[in-house]
Amino acid sequence: NLYRLVYVSTARDDLSDVDIASILDTSQSNNHERYLTGFLVHNGKQFMQALEGEEAEVRGIYQCILNDSRHSGIIQILGERTSDRAFPDWAMNYYRVDEPGSAAMVVRRDDPVDGLLPQDMPRELLHMFSRFMRIESLVS
Repeated sequence: NLYRLVYVSTARDDLSDVDIASILDTSQSNNHERYLTGFLVHNGKQFMQALEGEEAEVRGIYQCILNDSRHSGIIQILGERTSDRAFPDWAMNYYRVDEPGSAAMVVRRDDPVDGLLPQDMPRELLHMFSRFMRIESLVS
């Protein structure tokens, strides 16, 4: 009973690199324990995150995310049952669009954005993330 959820949100204005590191550490630890996988992209102001796993676990983590004061304006843009994971090897991978050198992903500077994502991920998910990764922060 796999479930995939994708949301976007706006980061708190004073969100620091320490806050981001804390989010990633907690996410990776919690997700590993619950066998959740996902991907978090940050463009300096907005987040887009995909979570996938057992539906009850994904919904439980999403409730915690909704109550997290480090971001606001949380909008779920996808919630679907699925037979396969799009990010099977990522407890939580992270990519910072506005600072490619700070990405937790191992990438080359000249890699096309689509090359950062799993090649066999669903086309609509690939489209959502690649578009988000190409836009600049929506709020200056």
